[in-house]
Amino acid sequence: MRPERGPASSPVSEGPADGVRRRVVEAVSDSMRAVEHFDHGELRLYLALLQDRLPVYVGTMHELFAQAGQASVHKNLVMAAEATIGFYSEVLAAKMAVVASPPQLVRLRQVMKPRQIGPHQAEATVAAYLRREQELGRVAADAEPLGAARLLIGACLNYVFSVMLLGDDMLPPRQEYAALLVEGLRLSP
Repeated sequence: MRPERGPASSPVSEGPADGVRRRVVEAVSDSMRAVEHFDHGELRLYLALLQDRLPVYVGTMHELFAQAGQASVHKNLVMAAEATIGFYSEVLAAKMAVVASPPQLVRLRQVMKPRQIGPHQAEATVAAYLRREQELGRVAADAEPLGAARLLIGACLNYVFSVMLLGDDMLPPRQEYAALLVEGLRLSP
C-alpha cells in the first residue's frame, strides 16, 4: 500500500495535497501493518477515509488561499468554511468511533503525530492566509489570525457534530452558516 514513487529526476514537484496524500498513505500502510493482528476496523475505516478525502480538502484550502489579494477575504473564508464542513461531514462519524476506543485512539495518535497530520494544520493554513491578507491591508491590523482560524475551524467542526446529533433540520444550511460565521469573525479593516 506504499505510494509508487516516480523516477528521481521527475520534473513534477509535489504540491501540498500530494504531500498530505503521501503522509496519509504512509500512515495507513504503517498503521495497518501494526494493527493487523488486532480488531481495529474503525481505525482502518477512518484512515482509509482520510487517505481519500484529506488530500482533496488540503488542495482546496491551498487553492483558495493562493488567491490572497484577489478574491474577497469574506468569499475565500466562506469557501474554506464550506470545504471544512464538507470534509468533516465525510469523516467525523468514523473519527468518533476511533476516539471512543482508547486502544484505537492511542494508535491513531502514534500514526498521526510524527506525520503532523491533524486539524491544527487547517488552523495554520487559515492563519497564514489571514496574515497574508493583513499584510495586504485587507484584514484588520489588530485581528489575531491564529485565533480567528481556530474559531473558524472549530465552529465548522461543531456544526458538523451538531448536524450529526440533531439532524440538519435544526440548523441553518451550511452555506448560510458559513457566511454568518465568517461575518462574525469581524476581520474587515
